[in-house]
Amino acid sequence: MEAASNHAQFSSSPTLTVWKTITMRITTLAFGLSPLVATISGQMQMSNPPPLRSEFNPYTTDRNVDYSMTNPLRKDGSDFPCKGYHLELSTPLGEPVVKMQGGKLYRMTFTGGTSHEGGSCQVSLSVDGGSTFYVLHSYIGNCPATSGNNTLSFRVPSDVPFVQRALFAWTWFNKLGSREMYMNCASVTTLHEGPDKIDFFDRPRMFVANIGNGCTTEESEDVSFPDPGPELTIKNLAAAPPIGLCDPSKIRAPARKEKEKGKNENKEDNKEDNKEEGCSGPADKTKEKTGEHSVTLIPGSFVIGEAD
Repeated sequence: MEAASNHAQFSSSPTLTVWKTITMRITTLAFGLSPLVATISGQMQMSNPPPLRSEFNPYTTDRNVDYSMTNPLRKDGSDFPCKGYHLELSTPLGEPVVKMQGGKLYRMTFTGGTSHEGGSCQVSLSVDGGSTFYVLHSYIGNCPATSGNNTLSFRVPSDVPFVQRALFAWTWFNKLGSREMYMNCASVTTLHEGPDKIDFFDRPRMFVANIGNGCTTEESEDVSFPDPGPELTIKNLAAAPPIGLCDPSKIRAPARKEKEKGKNENKEDNKEDNKEEGCSGPADKTKEKTGEHSVTLIPGSFVIGEAD
């Protein structure tokens, strides 16, 4: 009887019951958070230039910071491009974080944990608010690097248009894991320098896949971009082509139309500019415009030198 009584008192002790409840809740919470923590810290993200809504961006407010910057784009493409943050380009959150001078070399950096055994990446520029992205450089294989310093070097074309708030984009197609597309975008100011070997608007469009657009990348393979552009770094000669409707020629056609439209629209503007300002052409007009804007430059700018 005494043993039974002690057992009853042990089971019904209020203090012990509360302690057990707290312990169980803490354990449950810890197990519940583990996958979330792994997701947040396990991917890669662009850190410099700092993307829109990034914790590294000095113009991101506490209430607007996106701590899921490492997440891929949605499978249905509903947040393409830039996770939807390109729509904030004209707001205080879209202040440019760096200037990119045509003809110079730059370096971007990553931060994060798992690189999914690398993959393939591109860096691109949009000078029309995110409607069109033109490839600056493609990296096939080992991107991001599976070990060592995660940086990518690229050249800004000399003939890049002057745009106060352009979009610089890093896109990544991981080698291992689910078929996904990662994309971070930063607001930058682009500065025109002069003619380039290839017209800026003749560069290929940014490769898009794995977001419900009929084009996918192959599992456990580095993707080989159908049209990587003239500036290319290859770390895997055995990279696999994408699967599905990925023909870049069907994507590039509108770019040429936009280019011709822009040329026709600028003809009359250039004539008027020459009469009123006495300038010798659109290049001079561009240089004059650059002096009208102040550009915020983050300390430790990632300019690494001029292109040859």
